[in-house]
Amino acid sequence: MQVNLRHKGSITILDIDGNVIGPDALALKNIIDQQIQVTHNEGEPGGKLNLILNLERVQMMDSSGLGVLVAAHTTIRRNEGSIVLLNLGGNIRSLIVMAKLMTIFNCYDSEAEAIAGIIRS
Repeated sequence: MQVNLRHKGSITILDIDGNVIGPDALALKNIIDQQIQVTHNEGEPGGKLNLILNLERVQMMDSSGLGVLVAAHTTIRRNEGSIVLLNLGGNIRSLIVMAKLMTIFNCYDSEAEAIAGIIRS
């Protein structure tokens, strides 16, 4: 799994390429936790992280990957930040629907919509 980190203003975007299973899920968790810590240390108001997870190039995710998404959502929302999912492929969308996670995540099909969604929240 490869993760490319980029910023659009106050929004952090993680472009994820590869499968989010097993050890890769733990690596993704560590990257997200690092971004939460960096945001907090930089003195952003309240340590708020606005995060977009671009899953366009993710073909497979297992329960550990879903756990990472839920844990990130919980931590970021607790700190009054935002997390959204971008470009869910068919397999990943089906998995998130079956896990009943569509009710907690805002999902978007374009980066511009995802950014607008974070700004509105």
